[in-house]
Amino acid sequence: MGIYNSNSDFNKYKTFYAVAETKSFSKASDLLHISQPAISYAIKELEDNLKTKLFIRERNGVILTDDGEKLMFYLQKAFNNIVKAERIITEREEEVTGLVRIGLYSHISQFMLPKIIKEFKKIHPGAKFSIFQSTNRDMTEILKRRDIDFIIMQYPIFLTNNGFKEEILCELETCFYGTKEMYDKYKEHDENTVYPLVLPFPGYVDIDTLEEKLKRNNIKFTSSIRSYASATTKELVKEGLGIGWGLKKVIEKELKNKELYEIPVDFDTPSTIYSIAYDEKFLNNTTEEFLKFFKDNLNKYI
Repeated sequence: MGIYNSNSDFNKYKTFYAVAETKSFSKASDLLHISQPAISYAIKELEDNLKTKLFIRERNGVILTDDGEKLMFYLQKAFNNIVKAERIITEREEEVTGLVRIGLYSHISQFMLPKIIKEFKKIHPGAKFSIFQSTNRDMTEILKRRDIDFIIMQYPIFLTNNGFKEEILCELETCFYGTKEMYDKYKEHDENTVYPLVLPFPGYVDIDTLEEKLKRNNIKFTSSIRSYASATTKELVKEGLGIGWGLKKVIEKELKNKELYEIPVDFDTPSTIYSIAYDEKFLNNTTEEFLKFFKDNLNKYI
């Protein structure tokens, strides 16, 4: 049943995909190295088989119909899965020269990842890396589609068991920091002072805990600027726009150079816990080697 009872010529779907992606019969012809009449004939046959129209011709090319959009949606998934399967199988027995696709927060990449990749490439110079940075929600969706191999985010990444393995990596110290002017202002504070804070977006355990602690300790604050990118937060703080909060590891150099100052508070700031999530079944050999190396050497850089 299913695929075995289908009379479809799957090359026609490949042709459709090329036309849909390039939005042009002539460009699809160049891409597939077959004549434009052959492209047109294949699309006509596919439309006849599916009893629908897939493209609308326009002066500058073609656009998909509603049914064409639906077909493209499912074909993208199917073709991506074929490419992923080929990648995993062909790289399994090769040397460590495959591609490692990583998703993570920007602040982790500033001090943790570059040094580990550098050391790994000394051992395996042929390894290749693609690094993606976005929100937790975006990264989990990309991982579910298997478009990246693993993600490093705040724990927990997944709240339910969905087939992904998740391991806690580390727990990192956080602090408040600011310019010398902000540091002096805080030291002289009274209970009526309202402090401008540059904080991450709420909804994460550490930031929610932090805001509760601020309120319990009667520290008045405003957070008119929100940023979860640590590099952006640092620049905002340097411009005197507020007191920042984040990983102490990220601002080590600035603290040492007296470009920024750690601002002391009378309570412990919450630490940030990071974990890694991946599906073992979909890892190529290079990614498996890198994950082992990453976890074995992580403590050197935190």
